[in-house]
Amino acid sequence: GIRDDLVTGVQTCALPIFLAMKTLIKSLVTVCLLFSGVAKSDDLISFESMKQLVGEWSGTLNRTTGEKAELSLSYSLRSNGSALLEESNEDGVEMLTIFNVEQTSMKATHYCGLMNKPVAQLTKASDGVIEMKVDPSLSGLKSGTDQFVTGWKLDLMPEDPNKFLYSYTVENPDGSIDESTAIVSRVN
Repeated sequence: GIRDDLVTGVQTCALPIFLAMKTLIKSLVTVCLLFSGVAKSDDLISFESMKQLVGEWSGTLNRTTGEKAELSLSYSLRSNGSALLEESNEDGVEMLTIFNVEQTSMKATHYCGLMNKPVAQLTKASDGVIEMKVDPSLSGLKSGTDQFVTGWKLDLMPEDPNKFLYSYTVENPDGSIDESTAIVSRVN
């Protein structure tokens, strides 16, 4: 045991108690993470899978309006790997989107050529398909008044890592929805 001249009575070493408490705390933290959704949530898995997009991509957007636009995309990891930056260019219109996991939710903040900033959250993730939907109230936007991107769909096409489907929808002030879709190919 541990003895001290100033302490009377029987003293024992606290090391075994400390080690048992340390093991118990680690176990409790692991269980809490699993049940809170932090460990291996769809959001975290989707964000990790999107990291394979790092690089340059190009393709042609086909719009439901019948118009076409040349699309170039550039993806890079930022902020120590916690954010994926998408730089897009549609026929000369440059935009930015930042994808990240905030707490347990994957979000996308889009700095749009429509002069607004929609914020989207992951709504579906399955077989390489990632869908995100904009919450107008989080974005300061109003349906039926504003024109804004309402969501994205990325099909990462696991069978071909050099191509993916890029699609987004825009709500117009009259409530109609336009969709733009492209199969983009890796440039480098």
